[in-house]
Amino acid sequence: MKMAPLTCRRDTHRRITSWSVVAAAALLASCGGGSGGGGSAPPALFPSATGSAQAACNSFLNRIFEGATITQATLTPQTDTAPETCTVRGELPPELAFEVKLPSSWNQRVLFIGGGGFDGAIYPSAYSPGVAESGYATIATNHGHDAAKHPNGSFAMDSQLLQDYADGAVPKVLASAKAVLRSRYGESVGRSKFVYEGCSGGGRQALIQAQRHPDLFDGVIARAPANAYTGQFLWYQKILKQLAQPEAGLSIPKVKTLANFMQSQCDALDGLKDGIISHPEACKPDLAQLRCTGADADSCLTDAQLASAKVLYEPTDVAGGRYTWPAFPYVGGETADDASWQAIGGTTFQVLGGDYMKFFVAQDPSADPLKVDPLQYTNRLDHLARLIDAVNPDLSGFRARNGKMLLMHGTTDWLITQNNTTDYYSKVVAAAGGQAAADRFVEYYVLAGNDHCAATPDGGKGPDSVDLVTPMFDWIETGTRPSAREIVATRSVEPAKGMQRPMCRYPQFPKYNGAGDPDAASSFTCTSPG
Repeated sequence: MKMAPLTCRRDTHRRITSWSVVAAAALLASCGGGSGGGGSAPPALFPSATGSAQAACNSFLNRIFEGATITQATLTPQTDTAPETCTVRGELPPELAFEVKLPSSWNQRVLFIGGGGFDGAIYPSAYSPGVAESGYATIATNHGHDAAKHPNGSFAMDSQLLQDYADGAVPKVLASAKAVLRSRYGESVGRSKFVYEGCSGGGRQALIQAQRHPDLFDGVIARAPANAYTGQFLWYQKILKQLAQPEAGLSIPKVKTLANFMQSQCDALDGLKDGIISHPEACKPDLAQLRCTGADADSCLTDAQLASAKVLYEPTDVAGGRYTWPAFPYVGGETADDASWQAIGGTTFQVLGGDYMKFFVAQDPSADPLKVDPLQYTNRLDHLARLIDAVNPDLSGFRARNGKMLLMHGTTDWLITQNNTTDYYSKVVAAAGGQAAADRFVEYYVLAGNDHCAATPDGGKGPDSVDLVTPMFDWIETGTRPSAREIVATRSVEPAKGMQRPMCRYPQFPKYNGAGDPDAASSFTCTSPG
């Protein structure tokens, strides 16, 4: 049967599925639908045949979607664990780049994946397991700059790049990505739900969206958020300066002494001695018991080292009280590996803290990070705080659009204290008008023995891998709150790979039942303190 020629008309997008995808793309461009920037939305161009899917994926190249030029388009064949997927890379001036993954078997859900640190690269892997296997369309970005051009946080001396990193990248990328999604899947994208999930810097970005751009996402998941950014990085300088004092440094053996002391005092408070303190709020050790009574030794702390511990475990102010930073909990997870993320005063503190003081605050690459006086840069710090921090607890705009929020933090996170997220959650509850009102849109989970964002053998001893994306989408789509279901976290690395714990909603903690496999979630019950 001869097919009638296609013309630019209202049903073009619906009729195009039976036509050549390459010819279709050309027709859409002539109809004003190829750019994604105006007119009616482009159609879903991918038929099921692999050859046609390849041609359609290639057809994204050099097209423009809401100002973004597509510079790469790659079709990945189906595997045992992931569907056939077209990955497109887009770029926006001056250096903003992003990726959109378009599975041929789409589950009608869209996940924006946050980055971390100073970004400058695209990290497309989701924190929740099972995302790639389940057919989510995903979006990820470098948050505004190329780290190869601006290493070590030096991008912060460029006001436009800093603006994109702080707040501007996600709304720009999302507008372009939605146009790409409409080109792939058609108008059904308008009925899909969008969720942002990130950890650390990505957790900060999740909260930025809820606070400043409440209409962009139906839900946000903030893991270990670096939302009190200014206080956090100024605290890095404070602890590094303290550790640099005579006899105040905490060597690897001294850190082990601290960790062992915490474990001896508090490990059994959750009903099981397993190296994981699951109820840190009940842990009140007297660090003075560690004071050296004779010569200095690895098994004790000098007065100067006890002063360093005080900076760690007690709330402190920075910049003359202009900002604050909460204490780290007593969790016995103080790592002994100086090269790890969690080392007290280790390389990560030095690099992140040093680059912040040089490039964000002093704006001088030659500055000595420990000699930069925050009190000489109060105007700059206030500007940075307004730009980057995500500490506003008033989420009324997000609540009004029925947005949902999940917060999560690991107890043995030595880069960002769990107490920072606890403090923010408490303020959100108060701003919402109390617990009952807050429960309608936000839940907070603490994961015992979990380090910063991902497990390492030298980091937390507890589970690290937990799917929060599925509970979030279910909450949005069906109204079933995450706390109404069982959420289990699993350890993904050795030692003790495969161990599990239930995810407990704050302030509950997982308490051992007194019997059963200590590596099984069923052997623990989420218990309220007291």
